[in-house]
Amino acid sequence: MKFYATAACAAVLLCAAGWTASAEPVGNTSAIIPNASQVPPQGTRSDLKLKDPIIRNAELATAERGALEVTFLDGSKLTMGQNSRLTVDEYVYTGPGGTGKQTVRYTKGIFRFVSGSIPKDNVKIETPTVTIGIRGTIFRSVLDDDGKGAISVEYGPNGEEYEVVVTSKETGKTIVLKSGQKVAFDNAGVFEGIVDGQVEGCN
Repeated sequence: MKFYATAACAAVLLCAAGWTASAEPVGNTSAIIPNASQVPPQGTRSDLKLKDPIIRNAELATAERGALEVTFLDGSKLTMGQNSRLTVDEYVYTGPGGTGKQTVRYTKGIFRFVSGSIPKDNVKIETPTVTIGIRGTIFRSVLDDDGKGAISVEYGPNGEEYEVVVTSKETGKTIVLKSGQKVAFDNAGVFEGIVDGQVEGCN
């Protein structure tokens, strides 16, 4: 009986250790209106509260008329508008001046991204139709259920000019989008012309 009890305790400890290892925090909720949820890997959906940790590989979702801001460990910020969904696919941060990697996969919704201290070449935003590479930036995007959407690039707080590189997954075409510009794309990843303007939402 003692052997079985010891084995059972060991199994519980191993499971707990495995869960802790997989539940790797990459940041926390820095603003939330009125509610949003998180589904960790191999976990169950739970409502998020202010300052809750965001777990790598978790799926985040906002409710109708909801909004969520996530602040990552490197200082980057990601805001989600209503009815939005994304997954933090990859996140490695080794501290100021170190290397790192950040990949976020948008599923649908309205988003605003402000880059942090992870080297810009190592930051990617994936959607079903396009990949967004950054060059030190603030940009917004909107994505419909069928994969079509739009992207715009903002100016910095002191008028800094930024740009993003957008690549179609279907055609392989790449465009460079600069501050003050917007581009739309269809569900086959075909770009419309670049125009002046901004995606609305996620202020």
